[in-house]
Amino acid sequence: MKGWLLDHWDAMRADIAKAHKSFTIWFNSLLGMAIVLLPTAQAQMPQLQGYLPANVYHYAMGMLVLGNILLRFKTDCALREKT
Repeated sequence: MKGWLLDHWDAMRADIAKAHKSFTIWFNSLLGMAIVLLPTAQAQMPQLQGYLPANVYHYAMGMLVLGNILLRFKTDCALREKT
């Protein structure tokens, strides 16, 4: 494992350096934060409970999966190759 990590370190560093250019990373970050913050929002604003379905988490996770699949089709190069 250590040998593989050392062999691929430069490529991983280049990917991390250009991660901010990835729509997939932005999508996952924003929707992930929304999923984490949703219980807090529901607890602080009970008025939302009338508008949100009981299985809102299932819908949010479904959107996350669908979004990842669609963004995967959009991907055409590695992060380190983005300009």
